[in-house]
Amino acid sequence: MGAEDVVDRPGATGYGPRPPEVGLMATHMKKWTKFWLVFAVWLTADLWSKHWADTSLATPSHPLPVLIDAATAGKTLSEVLAERFDWAPAELTAQLALMQKLAPALTAKPADAPFAVGGVADGAKGLWVFWRNNREMAPRRIGLTDRRELAKWLALAVPDATPEAIKAVAQDGAGTKTYESWLPQMFRKIDSDEVSDLLMEGRVHAIPFAEARFGADTKVAAGETWLVLDHEIDVMGDWWKFVYAENPGAAFGFLKGVAPGLRQTLFLLLTLVAFLVIGSIVTRLPARGWLVASAFGAILAGATGNFIDRIRFGYVIDFIDMDLGFMHWPTYNVADIAIAVGVIALLLDLFFNKNSLLATKKKDPKADKPVAV
Repeated sequence: MGAEDVVDRPGATGYGPRPPEVGLMATHMKKWTKFWLVFAVWLTADLWSKHWADTSLATPSHPLPVLIDAATAGKTLSEVLAERFDWAPAELTAQLALMQKLAPALTAKPADAPFAVGGVADGAKGLWVFWRNNREMAPRRIGLTDRRELAKWLALAVPDATPEAIKAVAQDGAGTKTYESWLPQMFRKIDSDEVSDLLMEGRVHAIPFAEARFGADTKVAAGETWLVLDHEIDVMGDWWKFVYAENPGAAFGFLKGVAPGLRQTLFLLLTLVAFLVIGSIVTRLPARGWLVASAFGAILAGATGNFIDRIRFGYVIDFIDMDLGFMHWPTYNVADIAIAVGVIALLLDLFFNKNSLLATKKKDPKADKPVAV
């Protein structure tokens, strides 16, 4: 009898044999504890790392805002960036050449038409929208291209039409769109009821066709917002970088071309199925199956982390970029690592463990549950 088979119990000897159901319950508790611990660790690491990428990496469509307050006003742009980011001099110089000063907020109403004659589309190529109600978080870039795209399509469809006729039809087709109807179509996380708040609170800004360039000695003023348009982190040169990316589909772009609403529904169903299947498997595992249960915990954590992103943003944040020389691996995240680690652990157990719980075996009459899963 081992130490784990006894328990403190009052009596003449002070100890007695542990009831079988107590030992079995304790072992099952160990299995579930490790499952949820692995799940929590991987999920926390994934969500934290995605938040870090969201607030530390930048692309031309996902800039990092730099807000100027009273304490920062009067300093040069290079001084502000040096205080905000730990950049080497060479990178600071490169960033200064790309900095963009946010234009004043639009003074429009939800019923206004951005593509109407004299509308914002006549003098701007896009909009910055601070859709998350936090001006320190990256805004969403929405292009004002509907009228131009419609004109291109018409030119291809009706090659004999004159440019003036194409322009007039394109204007008629796009000119009636309002902010209230158009913005939710361009980015599904913007609800039509929120458009009024976005405009009234000054969270929509035009992106002019001609963007001014600024030098290191440019003075900043309180209330201004500057945008860092491109920032990545080299870990091992071209071999390994941290680069911000958004994936509306699954791994390797799966379902990327599916309509957003349908894609979201499919991911919801797939995640629910994953919860049910993995929960059922872990429940059926024998009490000694905590190692296999831990692998399933990692897989479920990865699926949950990416699903949370899809609910919050409509896309998954990826940021680990690796170029192996012979191939450029698709950008991925910690959730993908968790899933891969869990799957590899299960495969190793299946093929190299002769007593693997994943292999089909006959029921052991002495075991608390069937060994087969």
